[in-house]
Amino acid sequence: MVATGSPEATEVAVGILEMGGNAIDAAVAAALTLGVVESPSSGIGGHTYMVVHLAGGRTVAINGASQTPKTIDIERFRKFKSRGMTFGYETVAAPTTLATLEFARKHYGSLDIAALLEPAIELAEDGFPLGRVQIIKTQKYYDDIMKSSPYLQSIVLGDGHSIGEFGDRRQMPDLANTYRRIAAEGVRSFYAGSIADEIEADMIRGGGFLRKADLRAVSAREVQPFMTTYRGYKVLTYPPPGGGAGVVTILNLLETFPSDFLATDSAERHHALLDAFRIASADAWMAVAGLRIDGLDPLTKRHAYRRSKLITPGKMVPKEMFSSSRVSDCLQPGGNTTHVSVADNLGNVVSLTQTLSRSFGAKVATRGLGFPYNNSLAEFNADDPRCPGYLRPNTPMMTLMSPTIVLKDDEFLAALGTPGSEMIPPVVSEIISNLVDRKMGIRAAVTAPRVLWWDRSGELGVYIEVVDPITKKDVKALRRMGFTKIYELRYPPRGKTKMNDFGSVNAVAYDPETGVFTGVGDPRRYGSAMGPRVVVTRE
Repeated sequence: MVATGSPEATEVAVGILEMGGNAIDAAVAAALTLGVVESPSSGIGGHTYMVVHLAGGRTVAINGASQTPKTIDIERFRKFKSRGMTFGYETVAAPTTLATLEFARKHYGSLDIAALLEPAIELAEDGFPLGRVQIIKTQKYYDDIMKSSPYLQSIVLGDGHSIGEFGDRRQMPDLANTYRRIAAEGVRSFYAGSIADEIEADMIRGGGFLRKADLRAVSAREVQPFMTTYRGYKVLTYPPPGGGAGVVTILNLLETFPSDFLATDSAERHHALLDAFRIASADAWMAVAGLRIDGLDPLTKRHAYRRSKLITPGKMVPKEMFSSSRVSDCLQPGGNTTHVSVADNLGNVVSLTQTLSRSFGAKVATRGLGFPYNNSLAEFNADDPRCPGYLRPNTPMMTLMSPTIVLKDDEFLAALGTPGSEMIPPVVSEIISNLVDRKMGIRAAVTAPRVLWWDRSGELGVYIEVVDPITKKDVKALRRMGFTKIYELRYPPRGKTKMNDFGSVNAVAYDPETGVFTGVGDPRRYGSAMGPRVVVTRE
């Protein structure tokens, strides 16, 4: 079963499974394809995090985090950001997506990189239909794109100025050529060969800090995922520099409430979720920084039990009860990522999230290569040494991406993840609570209306989808509890909405009793899910 943010990427991954590839092969092919058909959110100019559950029972995380460039000029970067700039050559960190995908393929896949690139090459060369998400993101960032180089405009806009309409054909011939070079020369070409030379020359011309030495230093590696239990289920998620600490702290807090209580459709349940999200926003960040709270590790269940006492019925936890250091103090994320979940019939499962940071990343591209770079450096608070990953040379880039896998009795139950920046840990945790506490299937768990806590750039408040079973009465009850700033999203959405801020969970699940795989692509961003149309028998 495959779930991605694009029907083209989903079909490519299914095709890989049908030709005998495993889940790792399929996920890599989907990720490479998303670099073509969902280029605002992903691509080889960005970063990828993976959690992989292997057929033998072992679960690993593959660290695809970038580091800040070795020669970054902190003072020049501060001046750059002081002008309010969030994109440009100065914001580019070393892309790691290719290194991460190649590490996974080489160690756990079964097909060569050329075979996994070929479907994406065909789409880039022959063309693909513009999707709604790509059009929405292009509309949102159109002014920034028009301030970028004419070359990026030609990549994103085709004719250099028109956004296009749903279903219009779009080709990316330069990216197809770059993919062909990688297929022929290997991934090394991108990090230490001729492509790396072109990247460095362009960065020097554009005033960026990235150099070939930074590309050569990129090295994906296997690390232990973060693990917690939730009412007997095992949850494995992405460790720092990812956002799995948030998933762990939220689930530990929710576990202190009776499962029956969290199964109800009530304002009281929404309150418990919201305050758990708020507490985790502070506590998980301190855990990443290696700090303890009242002598306890913020990731432990003992700490969660103590912190849960702050949540009292009918009253929002006062903001004075939280640490002065929160996620939003250190990161100014863009929320524009994409997620892939894949499971095969051998027992391999992949949960993969990738990003350019903000849509279209740095809004720059090297002529002839055909892809935009990330703008990850712009997401850092460069002036607060309390923040994990304080901006300095050779520092891992922090994100909140949290690809996650859930096991029941050590057997695969579900793989999931989402875009959404600081919303990612709450959304992932809410879906897991839906599965476990509310006994929902994966489709119902993903499509159920969400309530989320918003904390970005000093703006605090509740985001809530007011659709059955959530009602206007629930909104009024939350206001009485102290949640006064509430954004209500009603369906069908009209005009300018904040749909993207509710996440986009692409998930797959397995029922060992029936042997049935189920997938769901989140309808909030027109996700896609599909299983193979033929049964592949493997010796």
